[in-house]
Amino acid sequence: MRISSSSTQLICSLLIFTLASVQGNFASGTFMNRQLHQKTNILSRQPSSSIAIDESSTLEKVQRGGARAEQGKASITSSVFNLVNNVAGAGILTLSAGMAGGTGWIPAISICTILGAISAHCFSIIGESCEMTGEKTFKDLWGRTIGEDSKVLVDFTIALMCLSACVIYSGILGDVFTQLFSQAGFPDKWNGRTSNILAITSFILLPLSMIKDLSALAFTSLLGFAAIIYTVFFIVFRALDGSYKVGSGKFVTDGLLLAQPAFEESSLLNFGFTSLVLCSNLGLAYIAHYNGPAFYRSLKDTSAKRFRKMVNIAFSVLVALYVITMVAGYSTFGDVCQGNLLLNYHPGDILSTLGRLATGFSILFGFPLVSCAAREAVAGVGAGLGFPQLGAPKYHFSLVFGILSVVTLISCTVKDVSLVVGLTGALLGSAIVYVCPPIIYTKALALTKGEGSPEHNAAKLNLALVPFGIVIAALGCFMTLKGA
Repeated sequence: MRISSSSTQLICSLLIFTLASVQGNFASGTFMNRQLHQKTNILSRQPSSSIAIDESSTLEKVQRGGARAEQGKASITSSVFNLVNNVAGAGILTLSAGMAGGTGWIPAISICTILGAISAHCFSIIGESCEMTGEKTFKDLWGRTIGEDSKVLVDFTIALMCLSACVIYSGILGDVFTQLFSQAGFPDKWNGRTSNILAITSFILLPLSMIKDLSALAFTSLLGFAAIIYTVFFIVFRALDGSYKVGSGKFVTDGLLLAQPAFEESSLLNFGFTSLVLCSNLGLAYIAHYNGPAFYRSLKDTSAKRFRKMVNIAFSVLVALYVITMVAGYSTFGDVCQGNLLLNYHPGDILSTLGRLATGFSILFGFPLVSCAAREAVAGVGAGLGFPQLGAPKYHFSLVFGILSVVTLISCTVKDVSLVVGLTGALLGSAIVYVCPPIIYTKALALTKGEGSPEHNAAKLNLALVPFGIVIAALGCFMTLKGA
C-alpha cells in the first residue's frame, strides 16, 4: 500500500502529537532532579548509545565527568533522566535509514515499540538478579550466575562495543565536519572525509584520549543530551514545515541535496527480511544493560518493583523519542534516508547546520570518554589472558595510539556509519540485550530459590528470548551486509 509525501507528513504529525505527551510528562520534572551519576556511554547522546560499567569492572575508573555516584539517593525521576541520557544518542540518526530499507510505517513503529518493551524487561530482570544475589556489578553478577572462568568475556564484549562506538563517532565526525568546512568555504582538495578524520584524530582526539582525569569533561553529559534534544526538534520541525516537500520545498529546488526526497517504496504495511536492519540498529539504540546494577544500587529505597517502574518509564520515553525521530526523518526524505540522517539536509539549512555543530562538538568532547573505556576494556582482556602489564602506565600512550590507529583505519574505510551500527547492534547488541539477561535471571533464581522451584520454572519462559536474540543477530548481520 503506497502513500504519498503529504500523507507521510500527516501521519508524522499525528504520531508526534500522540507520542510527545509521554515525553512531555517526563520532561516536566526531570532537569531539576538530575544527578549525573552515569559512567562511560557507548552509543549515548554525544556518543550515541550506551554502556556504562560498574565500579569493579574493567571500567571502574571511567565515569562521565569522573565523579562517582552516591548510591541509594537517586529518585525515580532523576534515575529516569539519567537512564534516558545514558541510552539516547547519535544512534538515533540511523533509524530513519533502517526504516527506508524497506519497512512500512506500521511495522517500523511496531518493531521500535516491541523491541523497546523487550529491552526494558531484560533491563529490569538484571536489577531483580542483583536483588536476589546481592551482587553489585554486572561482571560479578555474570561470575556468580554464569561462571567465574568466563568473566573475561565481559571485558571482551565491552572492548568490542567500545571500539565499535569509537569507529561510529569517528565516522560521524568526518561526515559532520566535512559538511561544516564545505559551508565555511574550504576548497574541496583540502576538505575530504578521510583527511578530516586523520587531522581531527591526530590533533584533537589523540591528545584528548591521553587524558587520565576525565573530570574536566563533565559538561559533555549535559551538552550531549542538549544536542540530541535539539537535533530531534529540528528533524521534527523540518518534517512539518514543508521545506523539503517533493518538487516544491525551498531546499529541494536548487539541486544541492545529496539525494532528492523520494517515496516510491513508502508503504503502511511492508515487512520483510530488510526490516532486520532496523532491528539491528535498535538493538544498539536500546542498549544500557551493563549499567543495570549501577542504576539498581543508586535508586533510593531500591527494590525490584521500584526499579522496574523506573525502567518502564525511561524506556517509554526512549520509545517515544526514537519513533518520533524515525518517522520524522523518513517523512522528510523517504527512501533516500542516509545512515547518518544529517547528511540528507541542505547545506544552507541553518537548523541542520546548528544540529551538525551541536552533534559534532558533543561527540568531539565525548570521544575521550569512550576511548578511555576502550583502553580499560582492552587492558582488562589482556589481564584476563595473562598479560596484566598491558594496562601499566608505561604502555598508556602505546595502547591509546594503537586503539586510535585501528579505529581511524576502519572509519576511513567504512563510509557509512550505519553499517557499523547494524553489525554491532546485531552481534553484540542482541547478545547483551536479549540473550544474557534471561540466562543470568534464570540462573539467579536457581541459586536463590532452588533448581526446579515454582519461581525458577516460571522464569524459564524468559529463555525464549535467547533463540530470538540469536536469530536477530544472525539474520541482522546478513541483511546489514547484504544492504551494504
